[in-house]
Formats: sequence, structure tokens, C-alpha cells
Amino acid sequence: MKKLSDARYSKGWIVLLATVVGVSFGAYTFVNRAVTSQVYVTNCGIQDFKPNSLTKFCADAGVLVDSIEWQSWSKDGAYGKGIYHINDCEPTCVEGKFHEAQILVTLSKVKTIQGKPTLTFITVTTEDKKNLPLANSATDAWPLELAG
Repeated sequence: MKKLSDARYSKGWIVLLATVVGVSFGAYTFVNRAVTSQVYVTNCGIQDFKPNSLTKFCADAGVLVDSIEWQSWSKDGAYGKGIYHINDCEPTCVEGKFHEAQILVTLSKVKTIQGKPTLTFITVTTEDKKNLPLANSATDAWPLELAG
């Protein structure tokens, strides 16, 4: 039977140690790059990563995009599909009815906010190219909150 001190110098021990160190370094590098290269979007004063919804009017959420499925996401911009909702505010905004349309969502205009690359502008266009509900255009666009 070999002594434990002899096992320390065997090739198997060295290979195991090198593997553990290599995997640990690789995992650290992967996580560090993912965190430092993260791109965010501003949404009602909060920096978020790939949010499911974005709001135009944060006070009452009278216009919003939700059910967003992102197809691309980078510092060069983001693209996805979602549902546009707008409140008709008839007879009041509390009692109003929401109208909706299937849309394409594009985020653009990256700025550094709180040290993080952040997309700060949204453009939505109806998938069927018909006008958005309660609008005379198939497109709506607005700067997102915290746009610097």
C-alpha cells in the first residue's frame, strides 16, 4: 500500500489538480465576462436585462409592451416580438379599455448609465403593418426612462 505522501507526487494527482484549477479558472472567466459585458435597458427608472415588458407612461402604464420574446440582444441593439397595449381612457383612464396589437420591438441608442451599457430608446411597429390601436401610424417610439 502506498503512503499518502507518495500519492501526492503521482501523475494522476497532478492531472486531477490541473483539471480542477483549469475548470475553476474557466468558470470564473465565463461568469466574469458575462457580468461585465451585460447590456441593460432602462424601464421606469430601473436598469433591467431582457425584460418581459416595457412601459411608456410609468405613472399609469397607459401604454406598454409586454409578452416580449427577445430574438437578439447586444450593445448594438435588441430585437423581439411582443404585444402593444394602449388604454383608451374612456370615460376615464381607470375605467378605460385596453386595445392591443402584435408588434416588432427594437431597442437602440446605447449609453453608459451607472457604469453599465444601457439601451435607451424603443421603437415598435405592427407586425401586419396596419395602424397601432388609437393611432394614425403603424409605428410608435419613445425614449426610455433614465436615458441620461
